[in-house]
Amino acid sequence: MKAGIIAAGEGSRLAQGGIPTPKPLVEVCGVSLLERTLRLLAASGIEEVALIVNEAFAEVASVATGLGLLPVRTVIKSTESSMHSLHELAPLVGDARFVLCTVDSIVLPAEFTGFVDHFRAHPELDLLLSYTDFVDDEKPLYIGVAEDQRVLGLGDSVKNSPHVTVGLYGMSPAVLPNLEKCIARGTKRLRNFLGQLLHDGVAAQGYRLSKAVDVDRPSDVRVAEDFLREHRI
Repeated sequence: MKAGIIAAGEGSRLAQGGIPTPKPLVEVCGVSLLERTLRLLAASGIEEVALIVNEAFAEVASVATGLGLLPVRTVIKSTESSMHSLHELAPLVGDARFVLCTVDSIVLPAEFTGFVDHFRAHPELDLLLSYTDFVDDEKPLYIGVAEDQRVLGLGDSVKNSPHVTVGLYGMSPAVLPNLEKCIARGTKRLRNFLGQLLHDGVAAQGYRLSKAVDVDRPSDVRVAEDFLREHRI
């Protein structure tokens, strides 16, 4: 199984808060977000990674390959949104079922591996969405999930749900034609693409994580470090 890593953001909120380091290279407990993500993917049995990085931080690509953790194919391109980043990665990962993750989500290693194993064990799924009840985001994407883990909805339609999505997804090639349609229509965000997939009835399921921290602001670094230290990681 392959994986895609979205790391094409500008990291503007980190920079404004006094951390000018490219987001993928920001360290949490002494390990960069990029290295942590690659280590988790390697531990989960991923065989090859496609990474997209912002043109302003092209050096991140050489750092990724230099780590030697996994074979990494890189795309250096600034994109409009995470959905457009996925579109750039699709030719490199979309020949089979793949895992997609954002570089800035801190997840417990056992839960990350459990997510990948679950997706690998259920080939009938075209979409697996991770979620948590830990909400610490300025613009969270709410998700409604039934007891059997069927996804009931995303966004405003389930805004009273206690759960929000995490930047870790399982996808099959079956979702990519819809991605092309969304790009052609001018759809701007990954969450809108995911919503369209649910509307079109793809085989989707949720996967619960105990907690995940998105590192977008300097304060998030401290929250993530406390989270990992709490679990002695």
